[in-house]
Amino acid sequence: MPQPWPTISLLFAALWTFIGAHGTHAALRAHRSLGRLGVRGVQTRGEVANSPRRVGTSYHPPQIRYQAPPPGNPTAPPTQTYRQVPLNPESPNALYRGTPVILRYDPEDPRRAVVVRTAKAYSPTANLVWCALSVMFGVGLGVLSLL
Repeated sequence: MPQPWPTISLLFAALWTFIGAHGTHAALRAHRSLGRLGVRGVQTRGEVANSPRRVGTSYHPPQIRYQAPPPGNPTAPPTQTYRQVPLNPESPNALYRGTPVILRYDPEDPRRAVVVRTAKAYSPTANLVWCALSVMFGVGLGVLSLL
């Protein structure tokens, strides 16, 4: 009677590869959203002021609230409060009212900002590394189970 271990290890390898590929896709989407800003930007903390909502046929994207210097004066202290729609409103993070977020804004025009992540989530780079390692582990386990 053949042993069930090769089949079990192949299923386990497929699961790790699927989880890693799904997470890698989400992490790459988060990295692409940082490219929408066009510059490296200044990192700061903020919170979601309004959740995304649909009223009738119109969609209202989420708004974030954060403090930054006034427009045109990047060396001033961050005293002005902005309430803006981020450049990546379809962020992979859950943007619900009151959620603390980490964001980057353009120092030349602080009204332009992108949400990097929620304050309790991993950074997109850490997610990308862990998910790529999961894919490699799943593929390696699959190869070993076929040998």
